[in-house]
Amino acid sequence: MKTILRCAVPLLAVAGIVALTPAAMAQSSQEKQLYEAAKKEGQLTWYSGVLNQQICDEVGQAFSKKFPGVSVHTIKTTSQVAFQRLLQDIKAGDVLSDVFTTTDESHVAYLEKKDLLTKYVPENEKGMSKVLRGLDPNGYYHVSWVGIVALVYNKSKVSAADAPKDWPDLTNPKWKNQIGFGSPNYSGLIGVWTVAMQNAYGWDYFEKLNKLNPLIGRSVDDPITTLNSGERQVAPGNPASAFRSAARGNPLAVNYPTSGTLIDPSPSAILKGAHHPNAAKLFMEFLAGPEYSKILAKNFEQPLRDDVPPPPGAKSLSDMKVLSPKLADIEKELPKIKEKWRDTFGN
Repeated sequence: MKTILRCAVPLLAVAGIVALTPAAMAQSSQEKQLYEAAKKEGQLTWYSGVLNQQICDEVGQAFSKKFPGVSVHTIKTTSQVAFQRLLQDIKAGDVLSDVFTTTDESHVAYLEKKDLLTKYVPENEKGMSKVLRGLDPNGYYHVSWVGIVALVYNKSKVSAADAPKDWPDLTNPKWKNQIGFGSPNYSGLIGVWTVAMQNAYGWDYFEKLNKLNPLIGRSVDDPITTLNSGERQVAPGNPASAFRSAARGNPLAVNYPTSGTLIDPSPSAILKGAHHPNAAKLFMEFLAGPEYSKILAKNFEQPLRDDVPPPPGAKSLSDMKVLSPKLADIEKELPKIKEKWRDTFGN
């Protein structure tokens, strides 16, 4: 499975570090060996295009708690900014980032083709959800975050029985003036969703949606605001954002579409020429391990492992039927879809 996500979704987090049990703190033989070498390096730098600064800092602190003496210097930006900064570092001959995480798989695919990555397959990847393993068959990059698009609705306006259960349900005329969604011209996650919908239902699907006078924003999260206010009632949306909003008392609920929930993994990779290669490998193990997934779940994000329970109300990846367009399909179809989108919706 190969996917791409073109922009990160801004996230809100709950402060604090996930409590780690002695079992969770246990280190495998691979981790022990890497830790001994990483302690000599003392640190690593992480260019992150996922999550937000607070959650990234929480991840770094949890890593250092498990591996004392190895600190994480996190530089959190959007994925595109992180990638441009990385390319500037490479051009200058000084690779400052040890681990690079992006929401855009094409970034790491490009780096791999240019022989700018270090191959490393985390041992802990074996414990990740099956659907996320082996994103790169060559082993140069691995999943560290998952963007999801499901069906979100305002449960104070729409009953569970009447709420849409699958993607075609959104085209029902009863949702006229009640639908909201983002735009592929601004949101990477919505871009991938449009590719998946076109592949499944043809462009006629969007022609039908347009007849219902949808409220179109930019981000995948824009409809959350309009659903909370009651201005709109249903939307393709990010479950993590909906669950966070619901935890604050807003009347949101999520249905996972019966024909398939869109999932869009975001990869991490180790840079060739990194100053702290052993610390980088150890950090990759951490991102694939249970402690990191617990931090994700605590912040209403999708855990990457089935042995870590998802947030309340959410499904584990193994319990979802998933849609996941291939990278080649997205790169081929998305530019044309953006043009058709402008012709259909005008933005």
